[in-house]
Amino acid sequence: MMAMIKINAKNITAEYYGVQFDYAPTEKIAVNAGYTALTGIEAASWETLGGYNDNSASIWTVGGSYAFDSNVKLVGQYAENTDADAYEKAGIVKVQYKGTDVADAGSWGAYAGYRHLGDNVAIAPTYDDAAANQKGYVVGASYVPAENILATIEYFDGKDMDTDTDASKFFANVDFFF
Repeated sequence: MMAMIKINAKNITAEYYGVQFDYAPTEKIAVNAGYTALTGIEAASWETLGGYNDNSASIWTVGGSYAFDSNVKLVGQYAENTDADAYEKAGIVKVQYKGTDVADAGSWGAYAGYRHLGDNVAIAPTYDDAAANQKGYVVGASYVPAENILATIEYFDGKDMDTDTDASKFFANVDFFF
């Protein structure tokens, strides 16, 4: 899959090009690799991009998962921005147990893992537990108390890589599906 779009997100404008390849040779194994290019980056201030002082980004990714059985899965992903001089690496590894299905009341899942989200490669991460330029351990769980209702809790404990100070976050959420 290849895409070229112009993005404008929270004071950042750039052209985006990307390609990703996914391969699942068995039900237990899945792998992926990709490349993303951001060109013509314009930001309100360079601090928006963690001090990144170039107007392009070349981000390479590789990852995959392995299901030990129907309940336990190991997931990992690594990314690197070869145009950046600092905070250019990002990676996650986590172990997932079970999983939720919003159509199945009583289903639940949990995970534990580690996140390292360098600001110049994880430019706008969508995790609820950790933010850009943070690294540390995460745990989370989700539960379906009734059909079409999903309750989630997550906790992050780590460091902010800019300031080398402790960082933690507790997140709780309830989603209703119609």
